[in-house]
Amino acid sequence: MAPQLTPDWFNHNLTTAPEDHALEVLGASIHYQTWSSSENDNPGLLFVHGHAAHAHWWDFIAPEFCQQYQVGALDMSGNGDSDHRDQYRASQFAAEIVAVANALGPSTIIVAHSFGGSMARIAAHLHPEKIKGLILVDSVISPTRRESLPPAPVNAPRERVYPSLKEAQRRFRLRPAQLRPADYIIDHLSKHSVRQSERGFQFKLDPQVFDKLWPDENEYPDAASMMQDLKIPTAYIYGELSRFCPPEALELLKTLFPPERLKMVAAAHHHVFLDQPLRFIEVLKEMLADSLLSRPKPN
Repeated sequence: MAPQLTPDWFNHNLTTAPEDHALEVLGASIHYQTWSSSENDNPGLLFVHGHAAHAHWWDFIAPEFCQQYQVGALDMSGNGDSDHRDQYRASQFAAEIVAVANALGPSTIIVAHSFGGSMARIAAHLHPEKIKGLILVDSVISPTRRESLPPAPVNAPRERVYPSLKEAQRRFRLRPAQLRPADYIIDHLSKHSVRQSERGFQFKLDPQVFDKLWPDENEYPDAASMMQDLKIPTAYIYGELSRFCPPEALELLKTLFPPERLKMVAAAHHHVFLDQPLRFIEVLKEMLADSLLSRPKPN
């Protein structure tokens, strides 16, 4: 099979290199990157990755918005170039998201994928005054609340060290598994998922993030109730072929979002913006250009 050619739009967007930053949140250094607009008073637009991902997943998406927004993307703790923690909590991830959103400016809209969407939803629930709007991307919203239990003791995972970057990249997998996106996208994601040490190449991800995820002291309502109670404007983008959006899930989404704030991306699986990046960019631009997130949330 002939190698896939990297399209011009992808190469062009990667020429807009982000700036790296770090701030401390609840004892951990949180890495984030920004693509600054020419107007310092432009509102913020923060991209939040899903589980086992990182800020560089947005490198070819974010530059499309940096003329109108102060654009940023963060590594939640345990991911990318942010610190690992001995214990993780949803409230910590929420605090990290809010801290970076505030660094972008007082009027920041959050675009969050999958697990990152769950954490951004909790951030909006805990700190609605600090978030202008929330766009969830293929993030599970359940009408039932799961009981949160302390994690069971686990053994430290065996460290996996690879002799070369190429070999480490070959082991890169999307979670959950799905039809593989374009090779040039996987190559970009995988090379930023690995760091080099004296021993070789290792993945940056803390493999025990979920094993070390502790419940917060205060219980949260179920996700659907949380979304209904949010006073800030919200919207939702999902993949036509996503395993997380079967018919029953779509029926629930239709009760939470009006049609103009619930958009499907055709021929996309769960990793919507990897499968159909240009259509995802188009849909997101439509939502933002129509000022949907500037109007009050419908009752």
